[in-house]
Amino acid sequence: MLRTRTHSSGPGSPSSGSPPGSPKSPKTRLSFSGVANMFAKMRRLEERAAANNSQQLPPLSPSAKVKPHHLISSSGEPCTHPGLLEGASEERVDVEFIDHYECAGGVNVGILLRATRSSLVERVEDLGANALVEEQWECTICGPKNGIFRVQVRYIACAANSTRPDPHKPVGIDQAKGVPGLMTILKRNEFC
Repeated sequence: MLRTRTHSSGPGSPSSGSPPGSPKSPKTRLSFSGVANMFAKMRRLEERAAANNSQQLPPLSPSAKVKPHHLISSSGEPCTHPGLLEGASEERVDVEFIDHYECAGGVNVGILLRATRSSLVERVEDLGANALVEEQWECTICGPKNGIFRVQVRYIACAANSTRPDPHKPVGIDQAKGVPGLMTILKRNEFC
């Protein structure tokens, strides 16, 4: 079967100024959800880049800009549990761990700090260390937005070998500021 091509003089036709065979750029309309997805992807990329660059950044200072809906608490200067430093080796490795949580009903920072510290201890055991010294943490609570709090816990320490057992609890936990209520952890590290 033989097909013939007919030419029209419409706006997209070759006779309207565009050379034959040139690629046409179709106008695509972005929907609201498409734009929202693009912003979500951009935010994830920014968070990944920030997580990769966070090793070079110093801890936030109290004079840093804080958004009004953020609640920030920290342990202050790096410190070590009593007696642990005397039994620790001189060889140390700086480590940092950042956990993201989504919580509903309230935020118990002590529980989130323990969970983050436990994850960090598991990772330093792979390096051959059995204790954390010179510990420091910072917790940022955002929200609530639609009843959900977004929480970032940043834990910085030095991994070392120690003859004394690790106490398995964060330093400066008395300085933790949370949100009263019964906390339910909805997600952990799923959106970063």
